[in-house]
Amino acid sequence: MGYRIGTDIGGTCTDSTVMDEEGRVYIGKDLTTYPDFSQGIFDSLSDATEDMDIGLEELLQNTDLFLHATSVGENALFERDGSETGLLTTEGFEETLHATRGGYGRWSGLPFEEVKDIVSADKPEPLIPRQRIEGLSERAYRERVVKELDEEEVLEAVDALVEDGVESIAGCLLWSFTVPEHERRIKELIEERYPEVYVSISSEVSPTLGEYERTSTTVLNAYLGPATEQYLTSLRSTLVEYGFDGLLLLMFAHGGLVSRQDAIERPVGLMESGPVGGLLGSKFVANRRGIDNIISTDMGGTTFKVGVINDNRIEYADEPMVGRHHYQFPKRDIHSIAVAGGSVVSLDEKNNVPTIGPESAGSDPGPVCYDRGGEKPTVTDVDLIQGYFSPEHFLGGEKEMDPDAAYDAFEEQIADPLGKSVTDAAADIYKLINSMIADLLREMTVEKGIDPRTFTLVSIGGAAGMHATSYARELDIPEVLIPYTASVNSALGLLSTDVTHEHIDVRQIEPPFDPDEINGIFADLEETARDKLAREGFDEDEADIERSISMRYQRQVHELLTPVETTGPLNSADVDEVVEQFETLYEQRYGKGSAFKEGGIEMTEFRVRGIGPLETPDLDEKAITDSSAEHARIGTKEMHFEAAGGRIDAGLYDFEALEPGDEIREPGVILTPVTTIVLNPGDVARMDRYQNIEIQIDEDDYER
Repeated sequence: MGYRIGTDIGGTCTDSTVMDEEGRVYIGKDLTTYPDFSQGIFDSLSDATEDMDIGLEELLQNTDLFLHATSVGENALFERDGSETGLLTTEGFEETLHATRGGYGRWSGLPFEEVKDIVSADKPEPLIPRQRIEGLSERAYRERVVKELDEEEVLEAVDALVEDGVESIAGCLLWSFTVPEHERRIKELIEERYPEVYVSISSEVSPTLGEYERTSTTVLNAYLGPATEQYLTSLRSTLVEYGFDGLLLLMFAHGGLVSRQDAIERPVGLMESGPVGGLLGSKFVANRRGIDNIISTDMGGTTFKVGVINDNRIEYADEPMVGRHHYQFPKRDIHSIAVAGGSVVSLDEKNNVPTIGPESAGSDPGPVCYDRGGEKPTVTDVDLIQGYFSPEHFLGGEKEMDPDAAYDAFEEQIADPLGKSVTDAAADIYKLINSMIADLLREMTVEKGIDPRTFTLVSIGGAAGMHATSYARELDIPEVLIPYTASVNSALGLLSTDVTHEHIDVRQIEPPFDPDEINGIFADLEETARDKLAREGFDEDEADIERSISMRYQRQVHELLTPVETTGPLNSADVDEVVEQFETLYEQRYGKGSAFKEGGIEMTEFRVRGIGPLETPDLDEKAITDSSAEHARIGTKEMHFEAAGGRIDAGLYDFEALEPGDEIREPGVILTPVTTIVLNPGDVARMDRYQNIEIQIDEDDYER
């Protein structure tokens, strides 16, 4: 087996991990390059090869798997730079996309501050203008056709859209998730007449209940399709030029890898795939230590993200949304806020109080201290003023920092207007940042019936270590784990992932539940899943199958996805067990006593997850030697710690000089080539056998 490469394009940096046959991991990081994202990939890979004694070309020539998560879709959406898109839908339902969910669409996806100002709030701007939506006089209902498709009408509508300049067409008809024939014929007609036009139909992209969500998903897919196809085709060509002849796979937000063609056909699945890769990377690292209750926090340059792994299970998102656009595609549950290293710190114009984000300085110009033209203070500048950066050691000494510029900008724009000293204002804002993060963690744990005190917090991202021990304290989380690969953990997660396809059958079944009917549904889905994996080279005995059912109480709108633990055909007792599991999950989510079996339960969606496992080498382990980390202590520096009552001299430790088993029992920072780890008074840090830093919160009594 040759090398395995994982690459992730983030909003600020592009990350790479390379794993060899012995499980050694090499990491690379460089700035994300706009608009040519591929350049950042090869820059970060070149960075990784500096520790490998080989060049980029030799690396790619000896690579079997190139695994990739990309934000090219999000970028096209946020920049409103997707394709010119048209929509074909059932006559009389042309307003579905613009109506969204009625009044709810005015404020869904808005930050709380804007929701309060509901008079000024408005629905998101649709990706397709009204004049590019064509209604077709066909009709289906449940599992039968009511009115046949008029093919001449279809071609006239398509001609009108193409003449209006569309490059991509979305097709979403009523009940197409049970009667897909009309949509499939529409796709054939378009491809026959206009082979250059990208076509996306809902029965292939999102065959689910929910007219608006299904329409929005299909439109998103069509809007992103051409740009994604162009990008992936170009990336593949460049890889081949370097001599790569292995397999290129893309990360989907459902937590699995898919082929390049699958990604081109369903680019909506790529949305937020990087953060999901980070969540899987946290799981991979923690599982190696026997940990299966994990809160994964990802603090990069643009956003802060949280995902929860409860008993080694990762939940799916109930209502995925991107850029205020709802969509219905399997996605792991990750929540985010615009609080990260590049988030701009400013004062509210009305009340003169500090606010964090949502504006980000990104990688260009970046924080003021980067000395790249940034003029607005950011979270990174606050961390610098707190004393947590050592400018001469920043990113291994390869990047320069300008502390004076950060200090001056913060003084002028924040401290002076607040009537405070620079250090006091920075300390207050540092505390505000951690409180905002802690609130998000409570939303993802306490508000869902999860006790964070029984979890390990795995902190990843380029800004991971700056705040982790502080916000962990606010929730009484006892242990923080910062992986060796923290700043590139999304790329690492790709290396631990398998080829995965999800197959869905939507139908409404009410009690009494017939096991034979359920078994028949699952049998058809499993056959489809195994056939798909077989075409990709996986033997039948290699494939893994996971099953689940979406269930709800009757007359409710939203479902809960309930896992089916039984591997073979279900009997009545197995079905009863699934129902009991649903009730348990329901009470965990909505509170004890909220379940109401007497109200009636219905099954609405059956899902099969087909998994083609990829062999992943074990991580390289180092020998443990219990010792002090004094040999890695390279000096002291003045830093601010609330627990110490202000600024104190604290230790500076060189990560690369630490050895597994080394222990640090003093306030300070650990300086790594890619991130900085802050240790508060009372924390005890140790390097484990995988070179991760484990931190026990408040293990030591600290006296001022």
